[in-house]
Amino acid sequence: MGYPPAVAEITMQQTIAWRSMHSQGRGLFSLLLKNIHEIDRWTVREAEFGCNSLIGFNFGDGHLHNLDLINAVQARIGFEPGEWIIVWVESQPIHRGTQEYQVIDAALGVIERGTWRVRDAVAAQPWLPDGPIPLQVTWRRDEAFRALSGRAEPESEMVL
Repeated sequence: MGYPPAVAEITMQQTIAWRSMHSQGRGLFSLLLKNIHEIDRWTVREAEFGCNSLIGFNFGDGHLHNLDLINAVQARIGFEPGEWIIVWVESQPIHRGTQEYQVIDAALGVIERGTWRVRDAVAAQPWLPDGPIPLQVTWRRDEAFRALSGRAEPESEMVL
């Protein structure tokens, strides 16, 4: 859009800052910190913004940014394993105090599922000064975990 690169980057980071102010952002960033080896080497982007850019419309929710969209992009781009990783969360159901998440590698599919307690996310500061919030892993593709995390085996702290 003609912005200098530094201005464009600041604009992209504003969406990340906005997400971190919401409880689900604290859970999503906790997933990134727990699952991505050397996170500082990655470029983190707000997925809803990415979906909006692809489809050209903002519906006000993330339901169009789902596995179908990720698979459609993957079919056209052909990312290698570990090249495009998405952490995705469903809205909190009114009758539960948890949110369900997925970690998706575009080339491999879903590699982890689990939950976090919303009260833990609400209690955390946006910058996670005390570290990631507790996550309850309910399913994991171990070979994909090892490749992405750089660890031979999940650490005991991974499942809280």
